[in-house]
Amino acid sequence: MILNPLIIIPSQLNEKDGTNNGKPLRQLRDVNGASMVVQSYRRVKESKIGSVIVDCLGDEIAEELGREGAYTVRTDPEELLKNHNYRTESGAERLAATVNRFDRFYTHDIVINVHEDMPALEPKYIRALMYALASDDVGIATMVCPLTNKDLDDRSIVKTRVSWNEQRRVYVLKGSKVGTVDDFSREPDRLGAGPHYRHIPIYAYRRAQLDRFVDSPPSERELEEKIEALRALEKGFRIDVCLVDAAPFKVTRDQDLETARELLDTGL
Repeated sequence: MILNPLIIIPSQLNEKDGTNNGKPLRQLRDVNGASMVVQSYRRVKESKIGSVIVDCLGDEIAEELGREGAYTVRTDPEELLKNHNYRTESGAERLAATVNRFDRFYTHDIVINVHEDMPALEPKYIRALMYALASDDVGIATMVCPLTNKDLDDRSIVKTRVSWNEQRRVYVLKGSKVGTVDDFSREPDRLGAGPHYRHIPIYAYRRAQLDRFVDSPPSERELEEKIEALRALEKGFRIDVCLVDAAPFKVTRDQDLETARELLDTGL
């Protein structure tokens, strides 16, 4: 089976003033000789599994990436920030709008969403997603890692219950395997018997399934828990995951930039 993935990195607005109307400045801060957004773009390019575009909200980010040789598209922030009856967390609607605008003739059959705030993301994590998509029955692939004790009570972290297929190994990651998601929740008690895992919100969608997904209304549990993937499960989509050692480090505040620099210094 030949797959032709398209990786989209959607640039976000910083919440500088608490209203989500801030200017996207953190992406341009230096991380070991390049801006954060450029380092994130480089990690994705190093995976070498498909074409990469960055969906930008402002000229500064687009110009910075252009100097790196990245292909960029533009989303109007005014459109992005319009009020809706519901808001989703990972932005599948924006992802689908971007890919359908960029690739109207369905040249790419897989769409991968990677965030710009992971400048130290190991490229092999992105390659591992393709193992979870190996079966034609899988509509969405994502990844999980073991939960720590600190994660259990953190409602910002989505937990999962997974049925593992011990025969399906991910050879680009030591000790990794593939399984099918049974459920998602922010509350471990709602998932039944463990073990449970931490969900890492990096997604690979089959193109047709992405279109079906965004055309479906949100479910009650999705709105209650603010977990977009619950809609997919309740619509009967099969979501497979690959197991990784730990969640990739995310830059969520300016203080995190120093940690990102240290991680890049140690090598990926």
